[in-house]
Amino acid sequence: MIKLIIDKNIPISEESFEGQNIDFDFLPFDKINSSTIKNADALFIRTTTKVNKELISKSNISFIGSFASGENHISNDLLDDSECFIQTAKGSNSQAVFEYVLSCMLENDFEACSVGIVGHGHVGKKIDSSLSKLGYEVEIYDPYLYDHSEDELNKVLSCEVLSINCSYSKEGKYPSHNLISKEQRPKSKLVINSSRGEVVDYSEIAKSSEIFNDVWVNEPKISSNDIYSFMNHSNAFGTPHIAGYTFSSKERQIDLILEKFNDLFSKSVERKEDKKFIKLSSCLSDKLIKSKNLDFKSMISEVFSTRKIAIEFKALLSEYNEMGKTFGPEEFEKLRKSKMRQGFDEINIDIPMDKDLLQRMELSGFKNQKK
Repeated sequence: MIKLIIDKNIPISEESFEGQNIDFDFLPFDKINSSTIKNADALFIRTTTKVNKELISKSNISFIGSFASGENHISNDLLDDSECFIQTAKGSNSQAVFEYVLSCMLENDFEACSVGIVGHGHVGKKIDSSLSKLGYEVEIYDPYLYDHSEDELNKVLSCEVLSINCSYSKEGKYPSHNLISKEQRPKSKLVINSSRGEVVDYSEIAKSSEIFNDVWVNEPKISSNDIYSFMNHSNAFGTPHIAGYTFSSKERQIDLILEKFNDLFSKSVERKEDKKFIKLSSCLSDKLIKSKNLDFKSMISEVFSTRKIAIEFKALLSEYNEMGKTFGPEEFEKLRKSKMRQGFDEINIDIPMDKDLLQRMELSGFKNQKK
């Protein structure tokens, strides 16, 4: 029988493992250690678990499914280990992060402008493709993929909007640690960081640009002082790591990990929860629906408002501060969970609109019921 340890915050039900001859346990991320996994054959984790050879050396683990797009929580020696297969969820949240970026831009009146993207992996490519189709002028910087020089970086940093989507690294030819900082300050009017907190000196950048920051230094052990200090800037808007946090992105994560898990262990585990679609009309106010002037920006803002979430986050931090309470990792995770949302790709267009607007909605991921 296979022994599987699962981070309890991974949204997969016990039903999925019924009849599969799998012994499984759900554990809090801070209880996943060399002692609790010593009898395990496989491990399902998030970025909150730091994985290295020391963690798994006394176990029989041959498969690690990481329900995250990044790899900086996994040591390089383990990534290169042929005896342990590691499957990440790269690309599963690309659509969701694009939605976050689009919301940030539209709510700040950036339409048909220049957008610089740092990092052209799964997420960067999705943002590039979708924004280009919507009429934005996109510039890319990714020295690993395209051997870009500093000239290309400066070009990207001069765009009206800057989206940071690179992976995090402190070493290598092009380390991204503190890539966007006082020394390398963008000229962009709006900066959007959905990569890692350590990539952008967000409090410094807030002094000169409006910035939406979704990721924080040392997650999950966030510092409330760090976040509160950032929020004190008038240009600063923070969200609790929710850019890629949609039901559909989580479903894609699960399907991707389970496919590789089944291949390795000859199982047929599958996600039991069915994809749920909702109607666009249920996301919009009656006032907007009845309006004769339906517009793209207003609909996106009502479906998913990053600004509203940022304002709520700041108010909550102020409330904790006034009461002398610490807003720590548990509170951060609770808030994050409460912001799980329906992605655009889970919303059916069920209200009449003109052809051009319908096309823009479809290009953004919304589903056309008539197709």
